Amino acid sequence: MTVQELSREQLTELKEHYLVELDNEGTLEEITGLDAIYYGVLADIDEVVPDEVIFDHYDGIDFVEDDFFCTAGCYTEV
Repeated sequence: MTVQELSREQLTELKEHYLVELDNEGTLEEITGLDAIYYGVLADIDEVVPDEVIFDHYDGIDFVEDDFFCTAGCYTEV
């Protein structure tokens, strides 16, 4: 599925991943104006990272349900 086809829950998870990616690259503050990722940022993720930013950044990538913790299959060994 494309980034535009993701559920709201998957899109939110991808936004969080995007912020962590920026932080790891050292570009979080430069791109978002944030000096750190904290719970308040995550609570307001839709205001911090617009959908269009994620659509542009992940354009052309094919996702599957298992790419996301929120929709990944849970496997239990017996």
